[in-house]
Amino acid sequence: MKTSKQLSSVHPGYAEYAYRWDYYMRSYMGAEEYRDGAFLRKYIAEDQAPGNQYQQRLIDTALQNHVRQIVDAYRSFLFRNPPKRTMGTLVDNPFAMKFLENADLDYTTLDDFMREVNDMVTIYGGAWVAMDRPAYQVDTVAQEIAEDIRTYATLYSPTNVRDWSYSKKVNGQRTLDYVKVIDESYEDYDVIRCWHPDMIEVYTVQKGEAGQIYDGMQLSELSSTKDNISLDYGKVLNYEEYPNPIGYVPFIHVQTDKSFHKGVGTSAVGDVCDLQREIYNLSSELYQTIRLSSHPSIVAEPAAEISGGAGAIITIPEDTSNVPYLLQPTGASVDGILRSIEQKVDAIDELSHLTAIKAKKGAQSGISLQVEKEMLNAKLADTAGVLESAEKKMWNMWFDLQGVEPTDEFYIEYEKKFDLRDKHQEIALYKSALETVPHDSFVHYMHNEVARLMINDESDLQIVLDNIAEDHKAMNVSLPNDGEEEQS
Repeated sequence: MKTSKQLSSVHPGYAEYAYRWDYYMRSYMGAEEYRDGAFLRKYIAEDQAPGNQYQQRLIDTALQNHVRQIVDAYRSFLFRNPPKRTMGTLVDNPFAMKFLENADLDYTTLDDFMREVNDMVTIYGGAWVAMDRPAYQVDTVAQEIAEDIRTYATLYSPTNVRDWSYSKKVNGQRTLDYVKVIDESYEDYDVIRCWHPDMIEVYTVQKGEAGQIYDGMQLSELSSTKDNISLDYGKVLNYEEYPNPIGYVPFIHVQTDKSFHKGVGTSAVGDVCDLQREIYNLSSELYQTIRLSSHPSIVAEPAAEISGGAGAIITIPEDTSNVPYLLQPTGASVDGILRSIEQKVDAIDELSHLTAIKAKKGAQSGISLQVEKEMLNAKLADTAGVLESAEKKMWNMWFDLQGVEPTDEFYIEYEKKFDLRDKHQEIALYKSALETVPHDSFVHYMHNEVARLMINDESDLQIVLDNIAEDHKAMNVSLPNDGEEEQS
């Protein structure tokens, strides 16, 4: 049994990345969560001014949420075609079918669950997936079905997995042998679950007063807190332990890019978050510049009577030698701020490889756009491969926990080719080519290519191709084969 101090400790990777994870998630969520992060740079003594001008500036500044746009765009490409699963004899297994329909016991389908995994990996750089089965014992399979006692999946964000460790086998393979996760969090206490290869410990522990001390701090101040972010847990209110039935820790760490710590990934939108924060600050400067240009500051004696609005009259005492005057910026910096924002938006598009799919004036050359498409395709294919591998590992754990032997027919495949072709541009190219080379066999070939471009369904495509071939055959036209001359 662990002490409250041991439960409060965190992994070095958690200590280093926790404040970044909070920053990344707030950047994705936007709205009040981003405003509460206080990512605007403060002016000197701004928060001490009458009316707390810094808080008012946070309210006045709108966020252009590029991070959410990128995450949503990646997801739309990756899951445009759902994963293909060949279940084999598992179609007759009610527990396997229920896992597909309700993967996490919260009515989330397995496809939707993997979408959530993808989003979390894109934002944080990594996510933890656990497979578990209730320890409740029943006598018959019918009771298991009736009570829905089966293996299920749980998705944990990196902020909930506070400690972990790996060990090496004799063959050099590194395996996960310990995970400490906050399973449930309440106002006064947390439920912490510690996984070992031979047993599972469950602690109900009272919260201290530390909390998440990085909330609401300036980003420049966060790095100084990363060595002191652990929650100050108090008394252990309850403790339970029970054996681990499969002999290993059923957790998977899903990540696309590695970091300096095993069990921690590198966010795909980390640099985008920084650029978004710069745009956020520039938007505030733009708003302040326009506001001050429209409403200049007045310098006058305390006894002066000032009224607002157009044509206002300022009355000052007769015995004063000072005349009120205005402090008004020229507004010349507005264009510079707008150009800077535009450059940073372009940089975000280049980082995310989304330039090619955004209609922009001053377009790149056809070659550069094609390279951008291929880079995006490669990135999406890598992510699809990671998700496919993660789901296969999940199913392997499902087989172990459920006590089912996998079948040879069982297979999972994620789409790894993402067609980013500009159909309008290609149709225009085909039309020009047909006008340039009106030869019958070339026309036949181009008609087939147009059909392949426009029709996605394989069966429908084959019907159309057969009809095209019959029409051309009726016109006594055939395609040349392997360099042979066309015969008509």
